[in-house]
Amino acid sequence: MCEVKKILPDSPEFQQIEKEYFFKGEEIIAPIETFCHSKGISIYASMDGDTVTGFCVTSTSTADVINILFIGVHRDYRKSGIASSLIDHAIADQKPKAVVAEVPQNSLNFFTNYGFWAVDFGEDLSGKNVYYATYRVNR
Repeated sequence: MCEVKKILPDSPEFQQIEKEYFFKGEEIIAPIETFCHSKGISIYASMDGDTVTGFCVTSTSTADVINILFIGVHRDYRKSGIASSLIDHAIADQKPKAVVAEVPQNSLNFFTNYGFWAVDFGEDLSGKNVYYATYRVNR
């Protein structure tokens, strides 16, 4: 099982996320790095030893609500519970009453299986359906 931990944008784990796994290309790395230094942003990484297996970036929209901005799992580790563990960790760390996310069609099943309720937003610029998903945290 992978360990989930909160990381900083200056950490080696974040550098691994940027360069080796999810954010390919210099044109996207600099804005993501700047954004992740912003107030209210939290970054979580799933680790298998020294290897990042997944990550989740959240923002705090209010004291009671967090937004999932990015979530990804390395293709070799998918369908092993990592994405759920990342969301669980963010909820335990930030203690929100609700979690929201803009969800692409190909991720909708994961979010609804987790317990999110989704509303169709229509098509994005690429012509794919996007959903606004909300999860009420039960305490």
